[in-house]
Amino acid sequence: MIKLKGVNKYFNKGKKNQIHVINDTTLELGSKGLVALLGPSGSGKTTMLNAIGGLDKVNSGDIFVDGVKITSKSASKIDEIRNLNIGYIFQDYKLIDNMTVYENVAMVLRMIGIKDEEEIKKRINYILETLGIYRYRNRMADMLSGGERQRVGIARAIAKNPKIIIADEPTGNLDSANSIEIMNIIKAISREKLVVLVTHEVELAKFYASRIIEIKDGKVIDDYHNNTDDNLDYKLDNKFYLKDFEKNESLSGNSLNVNFYGNKEDSVNMDIVVKNGNIYIKSHSDMRVEVVDSNSAIEFVDDHYKEMDKSLYESYKFDFDKVIDSNMPEKYSSIIGFFPSLIRGFKKIASYPLMKKLLFAGFLLSGVFITYAMSSMYASLDVKDKDFVKSNKEYLEVEIPKISVEKYLEYESMDAVKYMFPKSASVNMYLDLNFYYQTSGGAFSILTGDLTDINSISEEDLIMGRMPENPYELVIDKMAAERMLNMGESKQVGINSVEQLIGKPLSLKPMNDFTVVGITDKAEPLIYAEPSLFTDMIYNSYSDGGMDGGENTSAKIFQNYETWGEEYTLKKGRLPENDYEVLVPYSKASEMPLNKQIETKVNGQKLKVVGYYENPDNSEIYLVNGSTIKYALITESKSFDVAPSDKESAMSYFQSQNINVKNTYEKEKEEYIAQQKKSTRSTIILGIVMIAVSLVEILLMIRSSFLSRIKEIGIYRAIGVKKTDIYKMFLGEIFAITTVSSLVGIGIMTYILSKLCNISYLSSMIALNPVVIGGAILTVYLFNSIVGLIPVFTTMRKTPAAILARHDVD
Repeated sequence: MIKLKGVNKYFNKGKKNQIHVINDTTLELGSKGLVALLGPSGSGKTTMLNAIGGLDKVNSGDIFVDGVKITSKSASKIDEIRNLNIGYIFQDYKLIDNMTVYENVAMVLRMIGIKDEEEIKKRINYILETLGIYRYRNRMADMLSGGERQRVGIARAIAKNPKIIIADEPTGNLDSANSIEIMNIIKAISREKLVVLVTHEVELAKFYASRIIEIKDGKVIDDYHNNTDDNLDYKLDNKFYLKDFEKNESLSGNSLNVNFYGNKEDSVNMDIVVKNGNIYIKSHSDMRVEVVDSNSAIEFVDDHYKEMDKSLYESYKFDFDKVIDSNMPEKYSSIIGFFPSLIRGFKKIASYPLMKKLLFAGFLLSGVFITYAMSSMYASLDVKDKDFVKSNKEYLEVEIPKISVEKYLEYESMDAVKYMFPKSASVNMYLDLNFYYQTSGGAFSILTGDLTDINSISEEDLIMGRMPENPYELVIDKMAAERMLNMGESKQVGINSVEQLIGKPLSLKPMNDFTVVGITDKAEPLIYAEPSLFTDMIYNSYSDGGMDGGENTSAKIFQNYETWGEEYTLKKGRLPENDYEVLVPYSKASEMPLNKQIETKVNGQKLKVVGYYENPDNSEIYLVNGSTIKYALITESKSFDVAPSDKESAMSYFQSQNINVKNTYEKEKEEYIAQQKKSTRSTIILGIVMIAVSLVEILLMIRSSFLSRIKEIGIYRAIGVKKTDIYKMFLGEIFAITTVSSLVGIGIMTYILSKLCNISYLSSMIALNPVVIGGAILTVYLFNSIVGLIPVFTTMRKTPAAILARHDVD
């Protein structure tokens, strides 16, 4: 049944205080009988018993239980083997004090997969009746006496009908009377099962054991069958043999009959009063008075003491096989469910003291910040085009600190280039909001978008409106329109929808006004216009700083004579149709002679005066042709946008020329992601700090709870409860704490984020969806569970014997 081959175990192996507690031991134990391990304290008896019972590991050698080698098995497999084959009786009982007697015993039956309550009840009732404790079945374990508790321990050990019983000092904490009773029960069990017993009481071992193994310093020094017919010289503390007392005196009379027993030096000095059927005793000495009646544990025997013989235990009958259902399948099973553990967790935290409950505020804040951090991270990672696209996705941005007009024109003429912009293709157009008296003081909105060839779209691309019929009619994309509307100024005058922009004028002063006639939905901020007007539109684009005519100085003095929106009259000469020709105000005729060059230059060339003009506003603008405007922009620009006909070819060419060229779409995306990461970094750090604080709190809370229940955990592991069941016990408490604190914080932040998402300015910085909420919930539950279970993980790595050996178990 049990076999040990060359087993060795050390304490503090490799250290100066190394102890060889099991020394090269080889044993074989049969399938039945009572085997007693004897030896002085520290000889290794209990360690060997723990190794045999799977409660402890050995350093070398093999141990077989019912033919199965347990020394090569995993901890979970050893638990399964010992749970199905071995029952345990402990010196200190190892009962769960807050359970009834019935539940303490029923637990081990459920551990072997017996779920039939009738079968459980039948087994338990038979065992409790046999052991004489049936009347205590509904009593809590901590309300029993030592002898009663040990009987419950025996009931628990034999309820699952194991093949082997391991008994470690089962009488160590009992008086002599209970010791004999317990040994009689164990002896009866050993008739059909193998019982391995450790005891210090040599007399009991030699009277009851069928085999005795003596151990000293970890070695078996003697092993023999105990066939003695000797009687047991074992006086019971609760039996007083009256004829063995040295002094016996009697007092008798009509109303008095008193017998006195004691030793030579004993004497009695007391008053006895009988009244109303009661006996009152007053002692005149310091001796304690104890009344012996039918309820007392003390028994007076009117005889001499006699040694016990085998009839004492041979009369005990224990035939469990006739009671149990042998067809009932047995399987190592879980006995603790997650949801019952969760309910117990809520009950436990409800009983927390106020100071401990105040720590829940930290968990709540962690839920708030984790949700916000998760929202920010999701927003930064879930990049949508609408969040960052500022340009035409197909355009390239070419950076050249200084470029000649000739080189620019060379690039422009390449087959891979459709058209080029002398600087950025983005323009800011002015929407006048002076519809009402209240807004007549200069209220306006700015529409920003990339200029795109009107010929690249058709009627089918429009979601509303129509195609332009003249160069000063525009189509704008819905994205550009919505971005302007979201700025808020237009809503003040009742423009709340994109559709309302159709027919509205857009200005690029001093050019003539443009009119919006159609809307596309390409998810790009685009302004579709006549390509011949691109240069002038860029030239007159409003800067972010206001409406001063652009960022370059030449924008303040030059205008294209063909697109200038002001009224003027040619006074003398001709129009500047050629490059580098200029039409100047008539007021400058004396200082700027006709057909002469002036000091003002474009592209390094002086401009030639070819005529004079007048206008009602006495403007000081110099009028030139479109090419001259273009050259002015080229020479002042450090980068320009390219609309390629073949994007890959264009990029390859510029790169081959060592020119810094970027895909505008990718560039804007990278810049946006970098900005989002930078803006969310502090949020993430704060979230990490908060979760770290909450994790420390949960660690300390669960550690405190774990230490307060370490005795219970040790008992569970000793009798074979699964490790996963232990984890579930504390996981329920962790989930309860997280639910009433962190989950509430997540709910609060979810509500706040739902309001913030309606603010257009913040909509790209935060996100709220099932992924964010689910991620936050998963994060707090997962991290709290992992960290909270650290003290449990640490302890569960130890063997059951090591857990029971902890100083804080009791």
